[in-house]
Amino acid sequence: MKMNLIWSEDVSAQLARISDLDTIAPEMLTAAAPIATDALKQRVGEHKSNRADKHLVNSIKAGKPKKRKKGGGYGLDVSFSGYDSGHGSSPGHKDKVAQMQKAVALEYGTATQPAQPFQDRAASDCQRAVSAAMEDVLRKRGKL
Repeated sequence: MKMNLIWSEDVSAQLARISDLDTIAPEMLTAAAPIATDALKQRVGEHKSNRADKHLVNSIKAGKPKKRKKGGGYGLDVSFSGYDSGHGSSPGHKDKVAQMQKAVALEYGTATQPAQPFQDRAASDCQRAVSAAMEDVLRKRGKL
């Protein structure tokens, strides 16, 4: 599960002309990560079920910015990490279930639980704020 964030066309055009993108892109992603993380936490926290308890919300973490091998560009993953006791099993943890597995069940549903989508709404909630944070980095660096 990935949270895809798209910034404005102005930022895309500016990025195409930046010669030192390798230093600025990670800084831009780092500035936007807390905004995306908070939006995802807020949307997941709205669901009242065993699958969306505070442990699932607290498991949401932003990774480090990195250059993508496929397709080029840069990315930063905001996703669920760790395991929760009970509620099923996983190969290495017979009495634990991965938080990611709980998130997928919440987003897409199961045979007994209806889907309760949160990912697209979280991304659209923070899209403008993420773009603004990235544009601020460009302004501070004198690139916009």
